[in-house]
Amino acid sequence: MQRANDTHAHSRISKEKSHMNTTHTPTTYSRRFVAAVTATLAVAMLLMTPGKAHAVDGDRQVTHLRVRIVTGSDDLRKASNAFAEFSYTAINGSHISISQNLNNGANWPNGSTRTVDVELPDGVLYSNMREFAIRFQSGQSNPFETGDNWNLNDIRVTAILDDGSETIIVQDSGNPYHRFKSDVNTRRAWVL
Repeated sequence: MQRANDTHAHSRISKEKSHMNTTHTPTTYSRRFVAAVTATLAVAMLLMTPGKAHAVDGDRQVTHLRVRIVTGSDDLRKASNAFAEFSYTAINGSHISISQNLNNGANWPNGSTRTVDVELPDGVLYSNMREFAIRFQSGQSNPFETGDNWNLNDIRVTAILDDGSETIIVQDSGNPYHRFKSDVNTRRAWVL
């Protein structure tokens, strides 16, 4: 009788151990659960990444750039020029650069904020943007003026896509963020 009870007890313990082995531990999730969590995290990372376009935007066409500049405590004088320079790879693989004068020789006073749109040709894809730069050209409105210097305190460049959505591609600030001088530091570029 004792042996029968021992066998019955052993059988019950074996069943309990077997049942314990089938419970899910943190390392035994289904493939479907892991795939769902991975996809959710990937979407969350895309949505929380500031200043970058979402994955679907890479094939979107960029129609123009909106350049917002805040001048610091040293103005951009009349007759000096600030140029936006932009380069990209065309659909046919060639490298294209464009330049646009942002102030057209007008004064940008200390502490001023200016926003200028830079129109782009057809066929500029978000994923093919290469570089954006600001180039400074010191000017003199009369022969007695010395060369101009200019403090750029803040810059934000926004790509406007063909569906009307916007994404920031350049954003920097400081006091000054960059000091352009008449003969040195005349260009500041950002790789996109």
